[in-house]
Amino acid sequence: MSGKTGRQTIYDLVEGKVSWPPVVVPFGLDPFGWHGSRQSYRKICDFALKKCTLLPKVFPVANPLCIGKGIIEKSSKQMRKYELPGGKKLLSMAEVQNPGDSSWHICKRWIENEDDFEAFLSIKNLSPSEPDVEAVSVKEKQIGEYGLPYAEITDPFGIVSEMFPTETFYIKILNDTERIMKLLLLTRERLIAFIEALCRDTGVPFILRLIGAEMAVPPFLSRDKFLSFEGEFYRRVAAIAANYKVLTAFHCHGPVREIMDDIWSMGYNFIEPFEPPPRGNVSIAEALAAAKGRGIVFGGIDDVLLATGSPEDVRFAVRDCLDDARHTGKPFILSQSATPFYDPLPERTKENLLLFMNLGTRG
Repeated sequence: MSGKTGRQTIYDLVEGKVSWPPVVVPFGLDPFGWHGSRQSYRKICDFALKKCTLLPKVFPVANPLCIGKGIIEKSSKQMRKYELPGGKKLLSMAEVQNPGDSSWHICKRWIENEDDFEAFLSIKNLSPSEPDVEAVSVKEKQIGEYGLPYAEITDPFGIVSEMFPTETFYIKILNDTERIMKLLLLTRERLIAFIEALCRDTGVPFILRLIGAEMAVPPFLSRDKFLSFEGEFYRRVAAIAANYKVLTAFHCHGPVREIMDDIWSMGYNFIEPFEPPPRGNVSIAEALAAAKGRGIVFGGIDDVLLATGSPEDVRFAVRDCLDDARHTGKPFILSQSATPFYDPLPERTKENLLLFMNLGTRG
């Protein structure tokens, strides 16, 4: 069966219809947004529009950490600050954006000491953010039959872990578990309300993509700890999305072997990105076998290889991945684990991305 591209291929895979060459998704690439506006990405965007299925990301959460509007103060083009009143003290966070990089990076966190923690827990009736359904609708119209928008939401564990300095958070999981759990439960309920509104009100097809689980699974925490901190949230979200016929993607880098069966059993349509060893701990063949037709295995190519490897390295990695998947007869999307968001794109990365897409679409 010849390979196909576009939105319908996603629905075909969900229904268990398998095509070869595989569906190829240049993960995160957005010819209609940031990437398409950069000359250094022109060749990649042109190839993807002709040969690939597209799942560009869109962010329906307008405010960091999904904790309400607060007060947003832009002190310069390179920094933005968020303030949250209502507790025992004024809380704030700040982010910086480096030239040539579209991503924002936290430089001051909400909870940097014990007083901040107590102040955050003292805030009453912190309402959930309202979803930006218009942003999802606009992106869906841009993509059209090329694919679907990925509406990206950070899960409670990812949100709360980012409120603290990393080492502080993981220490408090062990010695301050009750208060961490309280913060997770408060965050979970706001997120559930947000996701319900997003699924109910958006009115166009999209894929709900949950990120943050890589902070809560091995090697950071055991499978049992992951399920105790996050299991109820993921079960409820899967049920909400299914009720509104919204597709779901569970995003987790690295070792996912121990939690795959749990996620498929909850009803998620995708687990992504499956990274090969050494960053991951499961091969594509093993992942396809474990899925048992319950969802779409998505990934196979480590994005670090595209940034640092030779063309021969890329050829070997794609060939190895396709050889794993080709004869299984299981739904599979070939993708890299991330797309760069910096400009200009180095020539090596550009050529490796083009090679990966070209080899994948040829099967």
